[in-house]
Order: sequence, then structure tokens, then C-alpha cells
Amino acid sequence: MSESHLILDRLHRLVAEDRRPQAPLSARRGASSLFSFVTHSRERIAGAAFSRLSIVVIVEGSKELLSMGRQQRFAAGTMLVLPPGWSGDVVNDPDPATGAYRAIFIDFPDALVRRAEAAFPPPRGPFRLDLALDAASIDAIHHAGDGLMDACLPAPLVEHRVLEILMVLGMRGALPARAETTAEAVSALVRWQPDRAWTADRIAAELGTSNATLRRRLGLEGTSLRAVIAAERIARAETMLTEDGLSLREVALATGYRSPRRFAERRRAVHGSADGVV
Repeated sequence: MSESHLILDRLHRLVAEDRRPQAPLSARRGASSLFSFVTHSRERIAGAAFSRLSIVVIVEGSKELLSMGRQQRFAAGTMLVLPPGWSGDVVNDPDPATGAYRAIFIDFPDALVRRAEAAFPPPRGPFRLDLALDAASIDAIHHAGDGLMDACLPAPLVEHRVLEILMVLGMRGALPARAETTAEAVSALVRWQPDRAWTADRIAAELGTSNATLRRRLGLEGTSLRAVIAAERIARAETMLTEDGLSLREVALATGYRSPRRFAERRRAVHGSADGVV
């Protein structure tokens, strides 16, 4: 057995059977929980959404995420770090050799995340969802998983074990930065669903404020709702053009524009030139 399989084998006890949440993950509150997803046939979960920072550890099989206008596939041995507000479609594929897909899901209360952020301030800038599992993260997940599954352990001890995972993420620079301005909060919403028909009323409702307050706050920050949405959509589009090799038409539709011409106009307005070079 290879070293990578030996490492993953330590986590198999946590995914021995399917233990999915009964309520939507977008409504999660309270202490951390561990859920396991096990399937022996390809499954698609549409409209998945997480209200809290969460991790998904792929133990067996592979996972496909359709989010940010992109379609990305991740193999066993990958840990996905999903920021609060993440949303998208998920496809779980069993391993062809074993016939099973197995993954661990753990979410984190905001107060616990803040403790980790105090020790390891999250870096600003682009955020990467996927991390390769290493010895430190495997140890932390195994330790916390055992604690979350043991109903006899005191809650403070379980919390301490869960915090260990966040500390490992912090050490690896993998804690997602929080939105510090209204513009950043709007960008975070648009980022996961750039093709959605975002309106001021819809964004205000998502952020728990009013249309007028949203616009006033953005104005005080020296920007507008239209400018923030366009900048985020174009940023997603540039990634799809350079990293995914999609056509202009595919990128335009994936980022919410009705046609390549409309996309080109907005891209030119954001970058100042037709070809997107600043």
C-alpha cells in the first residue's frame, strides 16, 4: 500500500457509513459537527450552501464542484476549505476500483474560527479551496473526528480538538480572509454564483440590510454596486479564460452576461482596453 493510501486509511473509521445531516447545512448553528457522506453510485447535490467555514475531506473517490462559474474535480487525499457563504453544485463519484465515494464534513462555529484567526491572521488576496492532506492535517482531523463521535467526551475537550484543525489551516495560510468592507461582502456573494441575476434587493437581503443602506455604504467606500459586481464577474472570467481555456461565449454565459458582445463591453470598461490588458 502506498504512503498516501496508508495516510488516508487512518480516516476510514470516520466514514464507515453514511451519516448525513438531517437539516440543510446552510442552517447550521451551535457546536461543530462531523458528517460522513458515503455513496456507491454517482450523485449530484444541487444548490449546496454553507453558512459557516467548513472542510470536506475526500477519503475515497472524487468530487466535482460547480461554483464560481467553474467546474473543478478533486481526488481522494484532498481537503476542501469552504468559506462561509460558499454555494454551488456538487457531484460525488465513487472510486472505479472500490465502487465507493467517502468524505468527511466538519463545520466550525464562528467564535472558534476567530480564535484561530487571532493566532494566524488570514492572508489577503486570492484564496484557494483545495489543500493536499499532510501528516499534521490528518492527525488533527483524526483526533477531532474521534472526539466529535464520542458522546462521552466533555464539550470543552471536543472543542479543543476541533480548534486543532483550524490551527493547522492557519499554519498553512489556508484560513479564508473575512470581508472587512461592504464591497468585499458583495464580492464574496457574487464570487460563488457569478451567473446569478444579482439585484440590489437580492444582495441586500443576503447581507441582512436594506437596498438604501447597501448603496449608501458602498458610496462611502467610493464605489457602486454595479462596479463591484462587474469587477468580481470579470475577475472570475479572467480565471476561466487563462486557467480553464474556455471560449469567450462560454465565459460570458458563465459569468452572467447575455452575449460575448456584452461581456466584451463590460470587460473593456473594467480593464480599460478591449483585450483586457490594463
